[in-house]
Amino acid sequence: MAHQPTQSGASSAPQAQTPNPGADASGFALRPATRSDAGAIADLLLEGFGHEYGGWLHRRAGRRFIERIHTLPGRLYGLLVAVDSANRPIGVAGLRTREVHPRSDGLEERMLFEELGVGRALLLDLRAALTEPPMYQPRSHEAYIYSVAVTAAWRRRGVASALLTALHDRARSYGKTSVLLEVAANNQAACRLYLHHGYVVVGRRRGLLGWLPLGAPTHLLMHKEL
Repeated sequence: MAHQPTQSGASSAPQAQTPNPGADASGFALRPATRSDAGAIADLLLEGFGHEYGGWLHRRAGRRFIERIHTLPGRLYGLLVAVDSANRPIGVAGLRTREVHPRSDGLEERMLFEELGVGRALLLDLRAALTEPPMYQPRSHEAYIYSVAVTAAWRRRGVASALLTALHDRARSYGKTSVLLEVAANNQAACRLYLHHGYVVVGRRRGLLGWLPLGAPTHLLMHKEL
């Protein structure tokens, strides 16, 4: 399924958080995502990518779906969160390799049908298939970064750069020699960030509608040597 914002049953009310002693002078720290972060991750992904599906995922059922899939066993593999001094997630990003990748064992699709209903779920699947390129499959020497999102109040404060740097280090620890990611060609701020980190454009990928004059935006495939 292509709903990886780029792609829920708990309340969206803020939950009590344990203070984070690891936050440095920048006011944030990084740590692996946990199941208790699922609601905050859903909010971050919807803030960053919810518009990609015609706003459907911004509805209450859509948010529940995003939250629920991030409580599945194996779904958080490779996912990092940036947290503030109160240990609240303010940013998220993930890393996939052939060996390390999220797993849902088919439960994700079932949750989509449960939350959105059969008709809307099928339409969302169709929209994703038409507008999004197929999921990139990293080769044995590659890592792939996905779902980089930072809440608006923390942008331009080094959070995304810290997440990228940490994932680059993690990719090296896995023995990878290069890393790739994708970004919408019209997302100029993200493109500038990735260029600043040494990424170069190596390809353009589109969904089926991307080839039409008024189709979905082209995705840039960007590459960096580690």
